[in-house]
Amino acid sequence: MTRKRGAERSKSTILVVEDDRALLDLIQERLREHGHETDGVTSGSAALAWLEKHTARLMLLDYVLPDLLGDELLEQLHDRGREVPFIVATAHGSESVAVSMMKRGARDYLVKGGSFIRLLPAVIEQTLARLQQEERLAQAEDELRRSEQRLRQAHRELEERVRQRTVELGEANVRLQAEMEERRRAEEQSRRHQAELAHVARLSTVGEMVAELAHELNQPLTSIATYAEVCLRLLESGLQHNAAQLQEALKRVSQQAERAGEIIRRLRRFTTKGTPQQAIVDINEVLRGIARLVDVEACTAAVEMRFDLTEPIPPVAADRIQIEQVLVNLLRNAFEAMRDLRDQPRELTIRTSRAEHEQIEVAVSDTGSGPPAGDLDQMFQRFFTTRPDGMGMGLSISRSIIESHAGRLWATRNPDRGTTFHFTLPIYHSTMPP
Repeated sequence: MTRKRGAERSKSTILVVEDDRALLDLIQERLREHGHETDGVTSGSAALAWLEKHTARLMLLDYVLPDLLGDELLEQLHDRGREVPFIVATAHGSESVAVSMMKRGARDYLVKGGSFIRLLPAVIEQTLARLQQEERLAQAEDELRRSEQRLRQAHRELEERVRQRTVELGEANVRLQAEMEERRRAEEQSRRHQAELAHVARLSTVGEMVAELAHELNQPLTSIATYAEVCLRLLESGLQHNAAQLQEALKRVSQQAERAGEIIRRLRRFTTKGTPQQAIVDINEVLRGIARLVDVEACTAAVEMRFDLTEPIPPVAADRIQIEQVLVNLLRNAFEAMRDLRDQPRELTIRTSRAEHEQIEVAVSDTGSGPPAGDLDQMFQRFFTTRPDGMGMGLSISRSIIESHAGRLWATRNPDRGTTFHFTLPIYHSTMPP
């Protein structure tokens, strides 16, 4: 069993350095019996010459040689850069020699006695096993060092990639910030441009409504003048019998002045130019106010306005002025659509209802002839108009306003006659900002 294990472990030559030829042959025979390859020399110079040409797995070194002592041979090997694992064997046990050799790296120390040859194979086996273990450990340490080097290299590369990526991300962030700022400026400019267009459209609408507004203002102003003249006459005739009549006349003056003031306030609010501001709005109340604003125009066009409003209706978050502008555009378009009707009722119906997806729907329906075939979608394009004096901006601006409120504006043909314009606005909830 021992011989088999030795054969498995022997991978290269064991050099035996022994000045006694007979003992040298005996040692070699004994080691070969245990499966080791051996070679032998009888002097230090021969050992040096052999090691110049060959590699020994282990050297069994006789301390006293004809030409050199063991430590002298080791010194010369060291000077030549040849380090060989060795076991020292000597015929004369000496503690100082043992200590000196162990300091030089001897793997073991044997005394050539009666048990030398018997113990030698086991010592060789143990030494070779330790050498193999040390080599494996050295290989593991070397692999560990290489792994650490690779890890450090990978870490440096990773740090470099992170640094480069950080620089790239920083540059990308700068570009993104610049793009966002440019987009913000473009959007702000677009909003200003849209507001300018909307304001121009409102002024144009007011210009077209001037005659009707002048007529509407003329009524309360004429009444004020009439009641003021009555007051003067009552004062001239004395207050004893006319106090009640004077009080009534003054009350009428106040009412008519309030009426004229309300007309002016509605007109001023409608023509206001400023930054859009959303607030919580009751759409039914807005509809009633706009109906009063265009009431004179409706009377002039002989149009009967009807309301079919859902009550109560949830509020919406909207810019009141912009929504009023949309409604005025839709109502005046309806008046225009019914202008040429003969012997047919001119009816305009305004409806409000709850729609799907938490929205309010407003519908403005007329009984006019409706747009020509194919014009239903084109009506919302800029500069498209069927009126000789029209700008072609009202419906385009109206759609932009509604879409900016997260709603939708569209038109449908009525089953019998006329057109219905619909728009939706999201219902306001308390968790939403106004």
